[in-house]
Amino acid sequence: MINSKHLVSFLVFILLFLSSFGQNTAKRNDIIEQMIENIAENSDEALDYTDLLENFNELFDKPVNLNTANEKELRQLHLLSSYQIQNLLNYRKESGIIYSVYELRLLDGFNYSTLQKIIPFIEIKIDSQKTRLSTKSRAKHLILARTQRTLEQEEGFKSINIEDDELDNSNSKPKYLGKSWKYYTRYKYRSPNKKIEFGLTAENDSGEPFFEGKNTEGFDFYSAFVHYKGKGFIKQINLGDYQVKFGQGLNLWSGLGGRKSTFTTKNAKRLQGIKSYHSTDENLFFRGSAIEFRLHRNINLSTFISYKKRDASIENGLIKSLINTGLHRTENEFEKKDRAQEKVMGSTLLFDLNKIDFGFSFLRSQFSPKLKNKADEIENIYDFTGKENYNLGAHYNTRYKKIHLYGEIAQSKSGGKAILQGLQLQAHSQLSLEVIYRKYDKDYHALYGNAFGEQSNIENEEGVYIGAEFYPYPKWTILAYYDLYEFPWLKYRVGSPSSGHDYLSQIEYNPNKEVSIYFRFKQEQKPENSNDEKIKTPIEVVKKQYRLHLSAKLNEKWEIRNRIEFSEYQKSKKENGYLIYQDIIFHHATLPLTSNIRYALFDTDSFDTRIYAYENDILYAFSIPAYFNKGSRFYFNLKYKLNKNASLYFRYAQTQYANTKNISSGTSKISGDTKSEIKLQLKLNF
Repeated sequence: MINSKHLVSFLVFILLFLSSFGQNTAKRNDIIEQMIENIAENSDEALDYTDLLENFNELFDKPVNLNTANEKELRQLHLLSSYQIQNLLNYRKESGIIYSVYELRLLDGFNYSTLQKIIPFIEIKIDSQKTRLSTKSRAKHLILARTQRTLEQEEGFKSINIEDDELDNSNSKPKYLGKSWKYYTRYKYRSPNKKIEFGLTAENDSGEPFFEGKNTEGFDFYSAFVHYKGKGFIKQINLGDYQVKFGQGLNLWSGLGGRKSTFTTKNAKRLQGIKSYHSTDENLFFRGSAIEFRLHRNINLSTFISYKKRDASIENGLIKSLINTGLHRTENEFEKKDRAQEKVMGSTLLFDLNKIDFGFSFLRSQFSPKLKNKADEIENIYDFTGKENYNLGAHYNTRYKKIHLYGEIAQSKSGGKAILQGLQLQAHSQLSLEVIYRKYDKDYHALYGNAFGEQSNIENEEGVYIGAEFYPYPKWTILAYYDLYEFPWLKYRVGSPSSGHDYLSQIEYNPNKEVSIYFRFKQEQKPENSNDEKIKTPIEVVKKQYRLHLSAKLNEKWEIRNRIEFSEYQKSKKENGYLIYQDIIFHHATLPLTSNIRYALFDTDSFDTRIYAYENDILYAFSIPAYFNKGSRFYFNLKYKLNKNASLYFRYAQTQYANTKNISSGTSKISGDTKSEIKLQLKLNF
């Protein structure tokens, strides 16, 4: 490990030197990374962030006009509270046109730091009727084509030694059935009046056969959608693949959901309803049809039905487990492809009244064959088993002056209940607070839920969260949260009922428009089973993280981002780790060329002290690696705009380890200390 004092001294020197330049700040990247990194840190699964990235990129390319945006469009920013949105709409109603974003400084709840965060995603336009009539609407098309691969050969691509297999078949190694290239393509159409959209997404992972062998249909995964938006009795129709997101996620929130982050007082979920699906997660979506009716000016009814096949491990005619990887590279993985059938139907009735909106939802899921009872594993005896599940739920939102209340209650077929109640309070023009209480029974089953909590599943948890956002002085922001929770029943790697807590604090300083600096401390304390193989006694585990981060725009061509982060993990012994990186972003003055580069050094004692860091990637792609062991990482991204309708993207990334002869394990193992990856993408829009 290098001397931490030298690292801190070096970075402080950089911060002091750059504070003379003026603000940044790759603000868009800072905002996105703070959301994604926290989700990645709190999940054991490989998640798909495509929709989240696409939403922010679309906002960046097509900012929200503060003079015309309605409440729903302002919610999509994810950066404004309900109180701030309502104040903005009232101001616009009373004062008319907004001429400058800095007018909002006059409104309660708005301050310098808030404005700096939303500026990359908003615009101020005076939208006259004459301008609207003179603008010609036209259809819009988007085409994406991407390919990528790891340059080093993975074990799964090596030829099997037939002689060795005959001698000892138990030691035979499965072989990937396809080539090393991954392929992705996407098409999207939007009609001139924006009433109709349709699209197609196709993906083939590295190692999966492509127009050969077990897959003669081309891509391994296809997804298509048709979306119609109306203004009469039929408000919306979705055909093909879609997602459904209502309430606070206790009952129905398919796809990615938020987790604790530095958005400490903005955890209330915003209504999204039924949305077209164009991501590549092969499980967390619905496939069928959905329709939304406008029963009354303030009453809407959404109903949907879905049928799709899912990967599963079958044992004795029962589903032993559902497989969510979406990978079909080996004979074993192909045996589990599409083995289970899932039927889902549901509906949601929404009432949007003057000061309160509320709704009721119903969801019914059926599986064939049935899910196996897991009573042989004591921590899983309350998990969902059987053939059918249903959920009933009710949710609401209401605002009164500076108070925003929201909540949801739900029950599953098992009788288990889930409750979430939240309160957001604008206690002072410079202080926002949020309190969330949740209680999820150990036998509550929400197969398509995704709610606020410590765990990814909505079960076996009770807790209280308190978040704060404070602006003590102009250019300074203090963010903090404290979350206290307990688990009434056993859980993964914890052999008894348990409890824990975590807290985060962050101080951010924006000395001017071109520089942003923040320091973050996070600590988590909860039990895990001891490492003793015979007696699994839970013991307290403490994780700590310290981060210092800088973003700066030096001039019109150059931007930089620096970070140094330390991690600690205390279980039976204390372990440490660090990560330090330098980002350089370049915008060519005359050519339509943008590039960014990162060089990172990391050294951790084990995987337990891993550090997650969001990486700039090509458009709509994402990379959030866990840095662990000892080594260095380098990547280079390039975007060149060929003309107004076509852009070309290229990425090269390489990780080199200092203390290992093999990377990963199983079919993914690479012999050597280096792993390299390239990506190439073409975007056409016309």
